[in-house]
Amino acid sequence: MSQDFLPLLGTDHIEFWVGNAKQAAFFYQKAFGFTLVAYAGPETGVKEKASYVLQQGKIRLVLTTSFNPDSEISQHVLKHSDGVKVLALGVDKHFTKRCHVAQKLTHNQKLFLTNLVKSK
Repeated sequence: MSQDFLPLLGTDHIEFWVGNAKQAAFFYQKAFGFTLVAYAGPETGVKEKASYVLQQGKIRLVLTTSFNPDSEISQHVLKHSDGVKVLALGVDKHFTKRCHVAQKLTHNQKLFLTNLVKSK
């Protein structure tokens, strides 16, 4: 029996890049019953953007807006309008550790490990 390559536990959160995160957070709270569970912005020392984390049961949304019109977030919203930018998947801590180790490997080490796995 082969081991699951990507052991997903579900969705961790979905991040939306929006033109007005404060207004969007208010809408999601009033229209859909989400609860505000976290905030980051100028009041918390984050000067370039604001993010509101909303939750309802297992659903977690992050609504982010930029204060800089030249930022990647603002340019994305200008081109595409409000929308999903990040879909974060939940994985177990052992998989996370393997990913961190894999990021530190050189290209040749990765090729060696890939060939080693293929040969088995």
